[in-house]
Amino acid sequence: MNGHPPESAKPKPPRRWRMMGPGLALLVLGGTGLYGLVTLKGADTPSTPPPPADTASQAHKPTSSPQPTAALPRRPGAPAPTPSEAEPATDEARVAKEQREAARVSAREYRAGRFNAFFRKEVFVEELTREGGARIIGLRNELADPTALQQLPAGAQFLETKPEPVLERMAMIDLLFELAPQEPTAREAMTSLALSPIDSALPDSVKKGLVGEKYDLLFRLAQVDRQLAVDTYSKLENPRLKNLLREALVAGLAESGASPDEVQRMTAHL
Repeated sequence: MNGHPPESAKPKPPRRWRMMGPGLALLVLGGTGLYGLVTLKGADTPSTPPPPADTASQAHKPTSSPQPTAALPRRPGAPAPTPSEAEPATDEARVAKEQREAARVSAREYRAGRFNAFFRKEVFVEELTREGGARIIGLRNELADPTALQQLPAGAQFLETKPEPVLERMAMIDLLFELAPQEPTAREAMTSLALSPIDSALPDSVKKGLVGEKYDLLFRLAQVDRQLAVDTYSKLENPRLKNLLREALVAGLAESGASPDEVQRMTAHL
């Protein structure tokens, strides 16, 4: 069939949202009347209890099985174990904690700088890039942890007045978006966060906030890498969440400069 498709078959041009984030994203999602129904059962971690132990076989186990050997006292004069030998897990936890704290500091500096006439965003992003992937790992790990949202009062709203933790997390998503064009690790972080499951046991306000963040992540990812955004969307397993985030994908593709026909072609199979 030659010629352009009839007007009824063309997708309506999506709305352009230049300032997204959980607040505005939830405003968009709220119009669908669906986000409050998200249970995300398809994305939850399995909750099946482990099978009961075989008590009969346990009863007939030989009693002469070797027992764990108690740690021997260190000989006088023997060198003390190095921290890496004594507490490797503690050292890893310390590094992860420092990375996450650095991510929070960067987000605060970025937020404050945007309202400063002397702030050079390009210089700020370049400095973060020179630090390597550690800062990106910190941003990803901090956004993957919903503790900050869980500490908000029950029934907290994100539309009229955004709490400080919400603003901080929005700034972290902004930083990933700024780093993504040059840093594949940042794009990978955005993808993993968009696909990460949401625990259905979380309070409704926390779940709504996390859905809003995924909306923003997919919207921004589509502006940086169209095909990666489409592939990420196609990997969403929960049908309700997929339905909620479809507009984020379409709007992000349009914001990247894709024409309505290109958007239709790229999303026709979804």
